[in-house]
Amino acid sequence: MVTEQQVLLVDIGNTSIKFLRLSNFQEIPQSKSTLNAFEQWLTRNPEVTTLFISSVRQTAVTQPLREYCRQNKIVVNEINTEQSAFGLLNSYKDVSKMGVDRWLAMIAAVHLTHKPFVVIDAGTAITVDFVADGQHLGGWIAPGFYSMKNALVTSTQKVFSDDEISNQLQLGTTTERCVANGCLAAVQGVYARARAQISINFEDFDIFITGGDKNLFAFTCNDGSILAANLVVQGLARYAKKQLFA
Repeated sequence: MVTEQQVLLVDIGNTSIKFLRLSNFQEIPQSKSTLNAFEQWLTRNPEVTTLFISSVRQTAVTQPLREYCRQNKIVVNEINTEQSAFGLLNSYKDVSKMGVDRWLAMIAAVHLTHKPFVVIDAGTAITVDFVADGQHLGGWIAPGFYSMKNALVTSTQKVFSDDEISNQLQLGTTTERCVANGCLAAVQGVYARARAQISINFEDFDIFITGGDKNLFAFTCNDGSILAANLVVQGLARYAKKQLFA
């Protein structure tokens, strides 16, 4: 019989692969930048026999990983967005068009609160999803900090940027600092509008913030919002526990 230590939860995002054993699913995941590096990790950890995967990449891109697992007798369970699961009803008529990362983050959050809630997942894109009484109400998708900054620099002459991110919103006195703080202001504006939106209908609610760039929202801790390590992995954990141990 498989144990939680032998089960790996794998979140294949646009820029990295994050993973964690089911036995430690509430901890901060490890990360690899390429699928090849992740396969090398699997080779060094032969006790792993089962993967639960979520992927926002094209199937052809992740096919080599599936072939590696087949050759090494590792069982792969790939989770996809559903119309309903774990008491959550999706608002999408065509659920195949919703990224599984959004679905899994909501699946995790619906287990963490009984209040209406918002999930903000900050990465290559910023996704915002609203849920109340087990019903997904809808959401937004916006460019993430780096996507926004790169698009601005690529499409605008004489506008430059650097790799620094301000710890807090400031007024820039160089073009590079103006770009960084302008993008940060836009990102933080998504949070402000999400909070205002859910406040229209609900007085008491939770806001969960997750994803690789969640620290851009660190300022929200003062108003009770919750910075979560990786809700996608926690959503995978719910599927794994139900399938293997229910």
